[in-house]
Amino acid sequence: MNTDFEAFKEHLSWLIHPSLIDNISEAEISLSPKFTDTFPILTDLLSQARVLNLNIDHHPHRLFSWTNKNNEVFGWLNKTEPDFTSTLPLIDEHQLLQNEIGGIRESFNQPHPSLSNNQEFMFIGSDCSLGINDWDDYYEDLCKSENIPPIDYKNFISFVIEANGNTTVYDPKTKEVFLFAHDHAFDNVDFLENQPEYTFHTFHNITYFTDYVEALAQEWKNELL
Repeated sequence: MNTDFEAFKEHLSWLIHPSLIDNISEAEISLSPKFTDTFPILTDLLSQARVLNLNIDHHPHRLFSWTNKNNEVFGWLNKTEPDFTSTLPLIDEHQLLQNEIGGIRESFNQPHPSLSNNQEFMFIGSDCSLGINDWDDYYEDLCKSENIPPIDYKNFISFVIEANGNTTVYDPKTKEVFLFAHDHAFDNVDFLENQPEYTFHTFHNITYFTDYVEALAQEWKNELL
């Protein structure tokens, strides 16, 4: 049996029952020149991955696996959505990522810290939504109580959701990325200027969507054996 698949099952047995998994096959990925130009660090990371195609509950997925410095298998379970067309205003870079490798449903043995830690999903088109993941009342009440004008967030794309409800969003007009978090247990963010604390944050060294993707890839690449 494939050792990467066994490692995946061991770490994510609580999430996916083995009976739901079928059609497992080794695969190679082919990335377009546009993808490699847009995401060079991610491209380098993916070029070193061992890849399995598999179906989970009749939905196509792709397992990307690597070996880390502790000689352990670590990886991403990506959900691919070849027939999905979003009604949301996804930016071209997000659509490119979605089309060529899908979005991250789960990761295992991930680096600590990492942008992938404690996330319910990352980038998956069908899981994305408009706004700030139902934090509207919380945010607008804080703005009102502090007499601060709210920013125009209604068309932001929520593309990552953390287990506690925090969400990472981007503005489709500017492609800028923000974290909306009701707590502040982070070392890599700052409060957004002229906004209530514990609402919008900016990331250190990350401004745009492509920066976010490349920063995630770099975190994982740093752990490669």
